[in-house]
Amino acid sequence: MVTARVSLSTSWPIVALLAWGVLMFGAVYPWAYWPLFAGATVIGLHGTLRGQAWRDPRLRRLLIVVGWLIVAVSVQVVALPSWLVATVSPGAERFLRAFRVGYHPAELRTLSLDPAATVVVLVEAGSLGVLLVGLARQLRRLALDWIVGQLMMLALAVALVGIVHHALSDPDSVLVYGFWEPLEGGSVFGPFVNRNHFAGWMLMLLPVVCAYGWALVQRAARHRRPARVGDWLRWVSGVDGNRVLLVWTSALVMAVGLVLTQSRSGLVAATMAMAALVYFLWRDLAGRTRLIVTTLVAVVLAGALVWSGAGTMVARFSRAGEEVHGRLSAWQDTLRIVCDFPIAGTGLGGYRHAMLLYQTRDRERIYTQAHNDYLQLAAEGGLLVCLPAAAVVAVVAGGIRRRLSDGDRDDTTYWIRRGAVAGLLGIAAQSIVEFSLQMPANAALAVTLAAIALHRPRSDSHAYRV
Repeated sequence: MVTARVSLSTSWPIVALLAWGVLMFGAVYPWAYWPLFAGATVIGLHGTLRGQAWRDPRLRRLLIVVGWLIVAVSVQVVALPSWLVATVSPGAERFLRAFRVGYHPAELRTLSLDPAATVVVLVEAGSLGVLLVGLARQLRRLALDWIVGQLMMLALAVALVGIVHHALSDPDSVLVYGFWEPLEGGSVFGPFVNRNHFAGWMLMLLPVVCAYGWALVQRAARHRRPARVGDWLRWVSGVDGNRVLLVWTSALVMAVGLVLTQSRSGLVAATMAMAALVYFLWRDLAGRTRLIVTTLVAVVLAGALVWSGAGTMVARFSRAGEEVHGRLSAWQDTLRIVCDFPIAGTGLGGYRHAMLLYQTRDRERIYTQAHNDYLQLAAEGGLLVCLPAAAVVAVVAGGIRRRLSDGDRDDTTYWIRRGAVAGLLGIAAQSIVEFSLQMPANAALAVTLAAIALHRPRSDSHAYRV
């Protein structure tokens, strides 16, 4: 009992952190993202120091590449001699001469076109990097199924906020929670300023909740093995059965909220995430069990489409061609930035400054994001940042692959890990055409899922109620 109390008492901070991020408009404003970064740093340092993460060779490698990434971003905001900046990043010199009237180079300046924005991203990268390492170490001491249960309830609440907003608000309303008007406008849905970002947050958790629900079904079938319909009915009416119903009902409501956003990228990415989860399930199951689990997942997705109105979503996809030209033009402009800033980039957060000069289409409004996180990272980071970023991804992916290969003694951890991987694959897919991960709340959730996928559980485990 003492272990359980300790696990629960140290589990709530990460849930509170993620709740703060998502409920405070995705933490897009300074008053929301600075507390988020501070909380992530505290939780990460606590896990790193208490768990002595550096003693684990795999986490030590992760610490090294995260440190490399932080140093690389720091270089972008360090004041350097102008001749060195002109040598390393001649595109920056050409940009400033074309952009500023009467430009005269100072003796010292930064590689970043927008140092203030780069500092914010630097703090975000540092805090979330520390959170990744610390949480990956600390999760072995925490109640993972309790955390997932609380995140499920949070996602259920967020989905209900979105559903109620959709039902009661005027279609053209730009008010979050019915009273907050975003500073720069947007396509509001739920607590998010942009419906695509709501979809990105939700699609990460949906496969985790479905995987958790399947783990509960599998646990019940293994322990009870009801043989008759009456046995199943008695089980469903009991505590364990109600718990399973709660999880799968929550998954259905989450899926409905996601579909109601009418986010094309969100629905496609969510479908890919669920397909990844089904792949994990099919690989580990056989016979009638495969049919059962596939049916469960299909019911969640189909039920969400029917409940929210499939016709509306079909109409949204039919209009996709109208926006393709704008995205393609932005991507072409971004490639020009990549070519002109190949080594050091424009500085993380400097994309909007660069597009003031590089944007060639629809100059009435400036693309402040590339709508492709990978292209934008290449433009803002150059080789200086992209190399350590790729190293971080490689170390994380390698660690996850080993954890998937090694397996888990506990079925719940086994399936939650695979759900987390599916969620990460989904948000990685959406990032090809969107920028959901640039929302601090979404980035914090993605880091949490990566830590869940990476962590190595202790040999003993405890089961907690939702």
